[in-house]
Amino acid sequence: MNRFRLSRSRALAPRRTRTVGACIALAIVAACPVALAADPAPAVIETPLRDPWVPPQSRSAPAASQTRGAELRAQVDRKLAAAFDAADVAHAGTLTREQARAAGLGFVVRHFDDIDTQRTGIVRFDDLRRFLDANRERARARKQPAH
Repeated sequence: MNRFRLSRSRALAPRRTRTVGACIALAIVAACPVALAADPAPAVIETPLRDPWVPPQSRSAPAASQTRGAELRAQVDRKLAAAFDAADVAHAGTLTREQARAAGLGFVVRHFDDIDTQRTGIVRFDDLRRFLDANRERARARKQPAH
């Protein structure tokens, strides 16, 4: 009788394994629709599709033309004037060294004594522009070779 039980339990072992495996497979299949339903967002393609027949140089947008000459100078003057006006908290048209420092105008702070030629402790925008023009002329003179 002991042999019968042993052989019978051995005969049932593959069935149990198949049953357990079937239960696991059923659980996985049952969980898949839930997992898919939890993320209803469609897939998004992150990189743009490119036509392989278009040359690489034609794929990118053309670079914007660079500002040069008088237009560049006017643009720099506008930005500098805006920064100067923003730093002028008293709206007096002048800056002290402390106002320039608080506004982050490091160039003005470093060269404040050179810009303030009258030694009044304040600089006007015209003083700053005059200083920049003089520096530009000195830089041009250094670049030009001596004859």
